[in-house]
Amino acid sequence: MQVIYTAAHGGFAHQSVPLGGGATIANWLTAAWLQSKPFHLETVTPSILGANAPSATDIVRFSEREYARFCRQFEAAATGFILQHDPAATAVLVNDISEAPDFRRLAQAGFRIVTIYHVDVVAYISAIYCKGILSPRTLVRLHARLPRLGPDILQLIFEKQRASVDCSQAIIVPSTGMKHVLLQCYPHARVHVIPWGAQPISFPAQEIEAEAARLRTQYQIDSRTPILLTLSRISPEKGQDTLLEELRRWNRDAVLFLCGEPAFMQGERFAAKLHRLAARLPRVRVIFPGYVTGLRKAAFFHLADLYLFPSRHESYGLTLMEAIEAGCPVVCLDNTGAREVVTPACGEVVSRSELLAAIGRQIGRRRPPGQAQPRFAKAAERLAQILTSSLTTES
Repeated sequence: MQVIYTAAHGGFAHQSVPLGGGATIANWLTAAWLQSKPFHLETVTPSILGANAPSATDIVRFSEREYARFCRQFEAAATGFILQHDPAATAVLVNDISEAPDFRRLAQAGFRIVTIYHVDVVAYISAIYCKGILSPRTLVRLHARLPRLGPDILQLIFEKQRASVDCSQAIIVPSTGMKHVLLQCYPHARVHVIPWGAQPISFPAQEIEAEAARLRTQYQIDSRTPILLTLSRISPEKGQDTLLEELRRWNRDAVLFLCGEPAFMQGERFAAKLHRLAARLPRVRVIFPGYVTGLRKAAFFHLADLYLFPSRHESYGLTLMEAIEAGCPVVCLDNTGAREVVTPACGEVVSRSELLAAIGRQIGRRRPPGQAQPRFAKAAERLAQILTSSLTTES
C-alpha cells in the first residue's frame, strides 16, 4: 500500500521558521516512516505549487486574505495529485484541516482518509476571539444555520472541519480533552487519541553543557540568578503577555528568556505589546533571543531553572514535552494540552492567580533528563497501524 501525506506546512525541516507544532510533527513522521518503511510514502508539500510555491517565511507572514488564497491553491493542487492514484491501494493522511485537499471529492472517489488535528480551529476561535462566551459547539451550530456568513478564511475553517469529520475514516488528536470537545461538536466523529510524546535528546551532554555556558556568557547571567524560560511562537494564544503581567509582582531578581518569533496574522502586533510589557518589569530582565532550534534549544532547556507554559489555548504542547524530556521543571497555566501532559512529578498546572506561587515552588527542581513519556516513536508506529488498517476496514 501507499500513503499520500499532505502537509501545507511541511517540507521545511531544515529552515528556522516558526511554523508551529503541526509542521514539526509532519517532519518527524516523515523521517520516522522513511526509516521504518511501514508503507510507500509520498508527501505533498507547498512545493507542489511550483513557481507559485510560498517559502516558509511567506507562510508565517501572510495576511488573512493571502493565507486563504494559499489554502485554496494548495487544496486544488493536492486534490488533483491524489486523484491520479488508485483509491483501492492508497490511503490519504491529512496534516492540516483548512489547507487540506477536497475531503468530499476524495471520499466520493473512494479514498480512505485519516486526518490529524493539531489544532481544533473552531475551539481556538471560541477561546481566543470569543473569549469563551460562545462554545465550539455553539459556533458549529451557528455556522450550520448561516453557512455563507463571513470571509473565505472562516468558510475554510468551518466547512473544511465539517468535511474532515464527515469524510475521515479516523481523526487523530493528541489529547483526550481535544477528543471531548470534538465529539461535543461532531458526535459522529471517529476520534483516536495519540499523544505525540517526545523525541530523545539527540545531542551529547557535553555539547549541550558547552552551549549553555556560551549562552550564560553571551547574556552575562550570574550563576546565582534564576533563569526562567518560555519557548513558542509569539502569538496571542501563547499567553506570553499574561506571564509578563504577572511577573510585575515578582519580588526577586531573575532572567526570563522569551524565545520565539512572531508568526501568522497577529504576531507582529503582539510582539510589540510584549516588548512594552517587558520594559516595565522591576525585577525580571527579559531577553528575546528569537526563534531557537537544535543544539541552541537544547542548551536553553539545560540552562533554565524553570520552564513556563502560559498558553491560553493549547491542544498538546510539543515544547512542553521537550522541557520535561530535558528534565526542566514546568509551570503551566491551565489548558487542555497542559492538563494532559503535566504530572506532580514534573511540575504544576495552575490558574493565573496561582502562577507566582507555583513559580516559587518549582524553580530549580530539575530532574534527570530522558524521563518524558510517551515516546514519539510509539506514536508514529500507532498511526502507521491506523493508516494500514484503513484500507481493510469498511466505513
